[in-house]
Amino acid sequence: MTDASPARRSTLGIEPQQWADAWDGLRSIAPLMPGSALFGMAFGALIRVAGIDPWVGTYATVTVVAGASQIAIIEAIRSHAPAVIAVVTALVINARFALYSAALAPVFAAFPTRWKLGLAHLMTDQAAVVALQHADRYPDPVRRRWFIVGGALPFVVVWVIGSVAGIVLGPVIPDAWQIGFIVPLMFLAVLVPGLRDAPGVVAVAVSTLVVVLAKDLPWGLNVLAGALAGIAVGSFVPSRRRSGGAVPDDGLAHDAGAGE
Repeated sequence: MTDASPARRSTLGIEPQQWADAWDGLRSIAPLMPGSALFGMAFGALIRVAGIDPWVGTYATVTVVAGASQIAIIEAIRSHAPAVIAVVTALVINARFALYSAALAPVFAAFPTRWKLGLAHLMTDQAAVVALQHADRYPDPVRRRWFIVGGALPFVVVWVIGSVAGIVLGPVIPDAWQIGFIVPLMFLAVLVPGLRDAPGVVAVAVSTLVVVLAKDLPWGLNVLAGALAGIAVGSFVPSRRRSGGAVPDDGLAHDAGAGE
């Protein structure tokens, strides 16, 4: 006989255990959500300042989900930089996602293809780090994927809401907060989860310093210079190897100096 007690019934086709795992994922990433909201607001405000159509900015927020590279591209557009500068800067900033992909491959290995594709789109820096930190707690791939989606999806939703709020509030946010503060912010707000050792800390510090000091470079090249400087310097800083767990190796911390 089938047990139809309320406690065992699924909701929206999702079993109670899956809801519980998703809730655990949400709780794990929740401390990082205020940073996502603020970063989204900064991006949205910059959309308005740059004169980009709000609908285009919102579409980019939902489909790209890579805040630092999006901001870098907008800065390049505002500086009337050649398209190649904007593209190269975005590629350098997002290069670390190749490392995240390699680290997450064994975590996602048993997932259906549709889950792999969906979660890949939601893998921000923070979601990737949370997934890697907690993967060993969920040897069952079904429970693991619900834990990951429970953290990754709400985090992206907060980013989108923050971006829309920034677009709406753009005209009332001071220019100094929109422009002078936003680029250094992108090197800091999205990287805290990746700061696990000396290379990561040094990479972020150097990236931010170079972005600020080189702010007068044409075409927004200070962003590209900061990303390259952080990666280069971080790669030369000695790091202790960690044992156990599914946390990414030191290479992730090195490239984390590039943004979200």
